[in-house]
Amino acid sequence: MDPGALAEAARVLIEARRKGRLAERFPLASRPTDADEADAIQQAVTAGLGERVAGWKVAPSDQYGLLRGALIPSRLFPDAASISASMMPAIGVEAEIAFRCDRDLPPRDEAYEREEVEERVTALVGIEIVNSRFRDSAAIPVIERAADCMSNGGFVIGPARADWRGFDLSALPASLIVNGERIVDRRVGGHVAKDPILPLIVLANILRKTTGLFKGQVVTTGTYTGVTPCKIGDQVEGVFEDFGKVSLRVSA
Repeated sequence: MDPGALAEAARVLIEARRKGRLAERFPLASRPTDADEADAIQQAVTAGLGERVAGWKVAPSDQYGLLRGALIPSRLFPDAASISASMMPAIGVEAEIAFRCDRDLPPRDEAYEREEVEERVTALVGIEIVNSRFRDSAAIPVIERAADCMSNGGFVIGPARADWRGFDLSALPASLIVNGERIVDRRVGGHVAKDPILPLIVLANILRKTTGLFKGQVVTTGTYTGVTPCKIGDQVEGVFEDFGKVSLRVSA
């Protein structure tokens, strides 16, 4: 992508974040056509916001392979956080299992095997906050949504489990509770990859060719519960039976 077109795409998203002015779509010349261009746009956005990459949201795509969206420090929240709706006008929530890197997975030529990745990460429960910088995100092609950090609005980091390797993460019953009502009740097998660590292994092997993954970064690999829209005043809890729970409140 031409540097000027890349800069214009980044400007659209930065303005949407700073001013709350949702975009209709990227200008024609600034629309990404592959995962590398989508990543370049969000890297420019991250730098333009004065942020850094604190982790990744990943999801598979039949057309583009594994897509990734940057998580930024100002949008990582602790368990039981109060999230201002003014930051994210269209809040959706998803209960997820994420992974925190306890040791680097640095660049190298040799592919990472599952055992190497497992021994360097710890699993934790989390809630992804889904929020687009586009006015009608459902009408935007997936590769353009990928450039918008894959519609990530934030991520609530819940408790970690040092003993996570003793659990079958593909079979955890997952519930999403809003204001005491079970919107999703003990769903099993809801993750698109079944085993949530599989997309992390793919990501580690994509990034070993460039930056690698760093100690402290968080990678979330998909929802167990689907996305649920929320409004001001809602109290949200994600529960993984016998594994952990995490919550947030949507404030004005």
